[in-house]
Amino acid sequence: MAFGFPAQYSELIPLNNLSHTTFLLHAISICKKLNWHIVNVDENLLKIITQNNKNTWNETISIDFDENTAKITSYSNGNQIYDCGRNKKNTALFLDLYFEELKSISNSGTDEIKFQEQIKRVKENSASKENLSPTNISRFYSIFSVFIPTKDYLFTPILIYLNLLIFIIMTYSGVHFFKPAPQDIVDWGGNYGPMIYENEWWRLLSCRFIHNGFLHLLINSLALAYIGLLLESYLKKWPFLAVYLLSGIIGSLSSLYWNKDFVSSGAAGAFFGLYGIVIIAFLFKRTNTKINLRIIFTIVVLLALNLGYNFINKINCTAELASFASGILFGLALSLANKKKDYGLASISTVATIIIVGLFINFKNSKVYIYQVMEYEKRIPEFTDMEKMALEAYTSYFDEESRNNALYMIKDRGIYYWNENITLITELDNLYLPKEIHEHNNKLIEYCRLRIKQYELAYKKIAEQSTLYDEQMVALNFQIQSIMHKIKKAQTPN
Repeated sequence: MAFGFPAQYSELIPLNNLSHTTFLLHAISICKKLNWHIVNVDENLLKIITQNNKNTWNETISIDFDENTAKITSYSNGNQIYDCGRNKKNTALFLDLYFEELKSISNSGTDEIKFQEQIKRVKENSASKENLSPTNISRFYSIFSVFIPTKDYLFTPILIYLNLLIFIIMTYSGVHFFKPAPQDIVDWGGNYGPMIYENEWWRLLSCRFIHNGFLHLLINSLALAYIGLLLESYLKKWPFLAVYLLSGIIGSLSSLYWNKDFVSSGAAGAFFGLYGIVIIAFLFKRTNTKINLRIIFTIVVLLALNLGYNFINKINCTAELASFASGILFGLALSLANKKKDYGLASISTVATIIIVGLFINFKNSKVYIYQVMEYEKRIPEFTDMEKMALEAYTSYFDEESRNNALYMIKDRGIYYWNENITLITELDNLYLPKEIHEHNNKLIEYCRLRIKQYELAYKKIAEQSTLYDEQMVALNFQIQSIMHKIKKAQTPN
C-alpha cells in the first residue's frame, strides 16, 4: 500500500541498452494486454489510465526515462492519500509482463518510421481519453477509504470527521457512549422548541452534528459516506455542502412543526435530502453512475437501518422524512434543468428558501403553543393533589364509626374533588395543546366521572345500608382499572 497526496508508487526499470523506442513499443503492447487506456505517448513519455473494473477510482500510470533507466509511476486519480495497495499492484502487473517479453525483445532492427506511425495511431485513438475517468464510482477501496478525502469526495469525509469529533468530545465530557440523556442532547445543541423560541436558531444546524449514541453515529456515518460517494461528484463540492445544510435546516424546522417539545438530532435529518436527489437523478438518468441492483439494495438497506434505528428507539422520524421530501423536489429541479445545472441549483435555492421561510413563519406564529404546554404542565399537578384527597376520603369512610361522617367524606370531600378535577381538566383542555394531550384529557375526565359514579353508589350503600349496589360497584371498579391502565400507558415515555 502507499500513502501520499495523491497516493503513488514508483519502480525503476533498467533498460539494459534497449532504446527508448523499443521499450515504448513493448510497453504499448503490454498496455493493450492489460486493457489499459493510453492517453499520451511520445519518444520520452507514456501516460496510461488503468481499467476500472470494480466501480471505484482508477489510477494513472506514467513512464518516463532517465538515460538507461525507465521509471514507472502509478498514482491515484481521485487524489486519495491511501490506495489499499492498488498502485503497487499496477506496477507489478506491468513488470511481470515486461520481464516475460524481455526474453524475446530485440534492440536491433527497430523501424523508426513504423514506430512513428504506431505512435500516431495511438495518439489518434487516445485523443479523446486524456481526462478519462471511471463513470460508475459506487464503491470504496476499503472501509478505511470512507474517511479519505478525494477530488470528488471531499466534504463528505469532512462532515463525518466533524460528527465524530463532536461525539468524542461529548463522550469525554461525561455523556453516555450508547444512550445519552435527552438533556445532554439539548445541552450540546440538539433541536428543541423551547430553546429555539429563546432565539437559539443555531440549533437548527448544530443538531445535525449531534448523535444519540455511538450506534446512531455509526449508522448515520455509513449512510452519509455512501450518498457522498454517489452524489458529491454530481453536484460538485460547494453545491453538495449547500444542499446538505439546506436539507438539514428544513428537517429541523419540520420536526418543530410537528412536535415543538421533542428533542431531535442526527445527520440523517440532512442527508436524507441527498438520497431524495440521487433517487430522482437515477430515475432521470442524470448521473454518470449506472444504476444497478447492488446500488439499489445498498440505498434501501442504509435508509432502512436509519429509519429502523429511530423506530426501535422510538425516535421521531419527521426530520428525515421532510428532508427526503425536500430532496425529491431538489432532484426534480436539477433533472428538469438537465445540462443547465446552474439553473437547477438556482431553483433548488429558491425552493429551499420558500420552504424554510414558510416553516419559519409557522414556527414564529405558534410561539404561544409552547407556553400553553408549559402552562398545562405547571397546573396538572393540581389534578394529582385533588385525586389524592378524593381517594383518601373514599378509603377513610370504612373506618368511620359515624355513618353521617362517612357520608360527609364521600359526598362533600370525595365527589367534590372529582368534580373539581373535571373542571380543572376542562379548563386546561381549552389551551392550544398537542392532539395527544387532548386525548389524554378526555381519558382523565372519563376517569373522574367513573369515580363519581363509584362514590355515588358507595353513598347509597351506606345511606340505605344495602348490598344491592355491590355488583355495580364491582363492574365500575373494572372500568376504572381499565381506564387507569390506558392513562398510565399514555404517560409512559417513548
